[in-house]
Amino acid sequence: MPRPLKIILRQTPIGLPPTPGQAAQREKFARVAREVAEEMKDTKLRGAARVRAFNSRISQRLKTQ
Repeated sequence: MPRPLKIILRQTPIGLPPTPGQAAQREKFARVAREVAEEMKDTKLRGAARVRAFNSRISQRLKTQ
């Protein structure tokens, strides 16, 4: 005999303000992402190759700073 299905609901808080550490990291990431996007504006890469290249450039920039 199959087990009865249980539905469990819980309230998850959303929209909480970021902690100071999170806010600083988000600002840094956003700045680097804008810079890399500007650099890659004229590339011929498309699709998954473009995403991989974008992510690797962001990763390199964040590690060097």
